[in-house]
Amino acid sequence: MGAPVSPAEWERRLLAMHGTTETEEFLKAVFSLLEGTVVCDFVLANLRNVDSVPLLARDSLGREFGPEYMERFFKANPSVGYVMRRPGLRLLHTRDHLPPEEKLRSLPFYTEFMEPENWRHSVALLFWGFFPPVPQNAFCVFRSEDQADFDSDDLKRLRLVHPHIATALKRLKKEIKSRTAGDRISALLDSLPGNATLLEWDLRITHQSRSARLLSAQWEGRSNESLDRGMELPGEVIRACESLKSEWQVGSNGTSPLFKKRTLPHPMQQGFQAEITLVLKQDSLLAHPTFLVELVESGSPAFANLPQLNVLTPSEREAALLAGDGLSNEEAAKQLGISVAAMKFRLNGAFKKLGVRSRSQLAAMLR
Repeated sequence: MGAPVSPAEWERRLLAMHGTTETEEFLKAVFSLLEGTVVCDFVLANLRNVDSVPLLARDSLGREFGPEYMERFFKANPSVGYVMRRPGLRLLHTRDHLPPEEKLRSLPFYTEFMEPENWRHSVALLFWGFFPPVPQNAFCVFRSEDQADFDSDDLKRLRLVHPHIATALKRLKKEIKSRTAGDRISALLDSLPGNATLLEWDLRITHQSRSARLLSAQWEGRSNESLDRGMELPGEVIRACESLKSEWQVGSNGTSPLFKKRTLPHPMQQGFQAEITLVLKQDSLLAHPTFLVELVESGSPAFANLPQLNVLTPSEREAALLAGDGLSNEEAAKQLGISVAAMKFRLNGAFKKLGVRSRSQLAAMLR
């Protein structure tokens, strides 16, 4: 059973909640904070549209309540009409809306939900979205029948904590939304048939497709399987970006163009080059440009006369060329330094994109 804690401990739990960045951390922190605010048996969280989950209902005892359960709960709950007539209500006390004891015990809500879950008194902290009449999120504290009801001091403490939870919840949703948007951008870049690396003004890489990471490894003479999970570019390319950045700074007195492009050939591999584009995101000299880098190997003698291979990723192209030369999956996998399963996966992707069904058809196309 939770119990009020010392002011110092309460402040520690409050700061811990404000410092959370993940949904699970946030839930645990709010449970801990509310259990330290008032005496209660357990706390229930009812959150909607957090972390791409339509409805999350879980209590501090570790129990999960699915959508069907919650739908029956709300249909039977006499408080729903009371809340809908009071948009913006922050605290909902069972004493405010439930009928007298004798009538309450005859209601399905009592027999199906209150009695089985062993609670009689509750206070819900409600958090409203942009579109009433129903709250988007709620945290509820519960006490059993053998305990006294929540009193005015309890309600005062809960009113004090309500805006803190609201602020932390709003920040968490904003951070998750921003993170999700970033993940979608990265997924989009990874799905592109070409390759792209985006750098901010400080030359920090913000997004990079998998194809770009593969070509970056190839530029430096490393096998694809040695590719780091982190985003990177060859040193020559970064230095070329720095040079382009310096040129733009020198000319940023009003004559600097809003768009500059530079091609950097590979020092050793013929036909392999980096195309670096500096572009101003806004038509304003106060804004700093960003960089788009594309590593291009379309001039490589290996497939200069095979434009159809441009639809493949570099790894699929490697697999197709080796298979077209007559190498078995085991031989090609050994040459590339990958597993046979990885070789089959890449070759299967090449088959689909090229519209061929066998190695013989692939060889004929390459010839």
